[in-house]
Amino acid sequence: YGLALTLAAIALVVTAGATLSIGLGVKFLIDNGLSAGDPEFLNRGLYVLIAIILVISVGTYFRFYFVSWVGERVVADMRQDVYAQVLRLSPGFFEVTRTGEILSRITADTSLLQTVIGSSLSIALRNLLTLIGGLGLLIYTNAKLTGVVALVVPAVVVPIIWYGRKVRRLSRDSQ
Repeated sequence: YGLALTLAAIALVVTAGATLSIGLGVKFLIDNGLSAGDPEFLNRGLYVLIAIILVISVGTYFRFYFVSWVGERVVADMRQDVYAQVLRLSPGFFEVTRTGEILSRITADTSLLQTVIGSSLSIALRNLLTLIGGLGLLIYTNAKLTGVVALVVPAVVVPIIWYGRKVRRLSRDSQ
């Protein structure tokens, strides 16, 4: 499924770039449009913003479509392979193991893989690309601010993760 994955990757890069360009566009619009008081420049800025939103929308559609399609195909291929393997098993295996249990496991596992391959992976890649691009833009804009953010974010996130795990453990114990 190389072509579909390539098209999904292209859409992913285009949408991440367009998303990151919104901040630069707003900066340019404020610096050159609002500060100068030029209404024509503000109109052009609005048109550019609408164009960026359209690019993000179309790119997101194609990314989601191709990733979902590949996820469906991969899961369908895996199901065929697993069922072919199940059919090759000896009759003695089915005397020990219940067929309903096998089918239930296959269905649950392939559904989980379909979710991971079909959408979660795509969202994770998009967020990773946006994070890398955002950090690059932050370093380009102000390296000192990047250092402050690099110190503050872990100081905020680590206690949240610790507290969340503690709440999950307490919840599990109470259930």
